[in-house]
Amino acid sequence: MSRFIYVVHVLPGRVRLRLPWLREHGSVANELAEGLLRIRGVDEVEVRPFTGSVLVLHDADALDLEDVLAMVRRLTGVELVVRQGEEPPEEEVLLEALSMGSDVALATSRFVKGLDVEVLRATGGKVDLGSLASLGFAVAGAAKVIATKKLPTPDWFNLAWWAFATFSGVERTAIGNTASPVRTGPRESPSVDDDVPTSEPS
Repeated sequence: MSRFIYVVHVLPGRVRLRLPWLREHGSVANELAEGLLRIRGVDEVEVRPFTGSVLVLHDADALDLEDVLAMVRRLTGVELVVRQGEEPPEEEVLLEALSMGSDVALATSRFVKGLDVEVLRATGGKVDLGSLASLGFAVAGAAKVIATKKLPTPDWFNLAWWAFATFSGVERTAIGNTASPVRTGPRESPSVDDDVPTSEPS
């Protein structure tokens, strides 16, 4: 992920920034918080590496947004600043993940396809992993009904999963034609302890 500093909101004496790459660089987050607190005019600093949120409370008469940004750039070595209304570089990463799949999804897909090849190789191409899994579930279900002599009602989460799976399979066209809201600009995730005044823009 490219490094940048995104200006989330600005109020007199209060600046919130977002540095998404901080979640991968915890040591930088600690150094940033300590460095900002040493600056004259800075009253309080809150850095959350997991979300990349950086809150700086300061003396509005001594510092302004540009002063805070200059300090953050100096402490992090990151020069790229994305202002409100501008599109951050991470949007390209998100778009690529949406079109190609996330890293976890791709790794899982490679693993499952590898298993599929091994099953095909072991059966001489007669059975694949999908058929084997479906047959296994069907046999297990039938064995349970025979053993208990009852046809149990599925649990709610099973019904929810099958509803989702059915929708995903039947409505592939609609899903494929639904745009993902990526380029709407980043939004700060609300948090219970953010203590953001209601007058602040989201």
